Parts: sequence; structure tokens; C-alpha cells
Amino acid sequence: LGLDPKLLASILNMSSGRCWSSDTYNPVPGVMEGVPSANSYQGGFGTTLMAKDLGLAQNTATDTKTPIPLGSLAHQIYRTMCSRGYAAKDFSSVFQFLREEEGQ
Repeated sequence: LGLDPKLLASILNMSSGRCWSSDTYNPVPGVMEGVPSANSYQGGFGTTLMAKDLGLAQNTATDTKTPIPLGSLAHQIYRTMCSRGYAAKDFSSVFQFLREEEGQ
């Protein structure tokens, strides 16, 4: 969008777009202090753990014959992240991973 990330977070947080990832655990480096994105995505809830938990959700969905297409996609993304050097980083590093994938 070309907006400054801090300005965008501020706008989101004053609207119906406000959510946990915009006001408490922002994944964009430089927007918030004290979150993993401010520390090269170190600390926090690991990408490996997120991949594991998404796998458990996927298994449950399969067992109950419940389609979860976005859950399946998220699981695939986090598994790919683990194989590409993100395993020890916080799960919010998905922001960085997706930006790199699109070449930004």
C-alpha cells in the first residue's frame, strides 16, 4: 500500500480492523517494541511449534472429515518455513517469509 507500517497499525487499531496481531504482537519489524519482530524474530512461539500444532489440527480435521483449506495452506507454509531456516524463529516471522517469497 505504500503506507508507513506504524501509521497503518495506528489506523487499524482505531478501526474495526483492530486485532491481536496489530495491537499486541505486530509481526512487522519496527512497529512495536518488546515483540519478536523487534528482535529479529527471536523468542516467542516457535515456527516449529506452530507447524506441529497446525499438523495436529490437520490430523483432527482429516479424522473428522472436516475440510479446512486455509488450515491446510497455513500448515504447508509453516512446514516450508521450517525447511528454509525459520524453524527457530517466532511464528510471526511468516511476515518476513512471505515478503521474501514475493521478492520484496
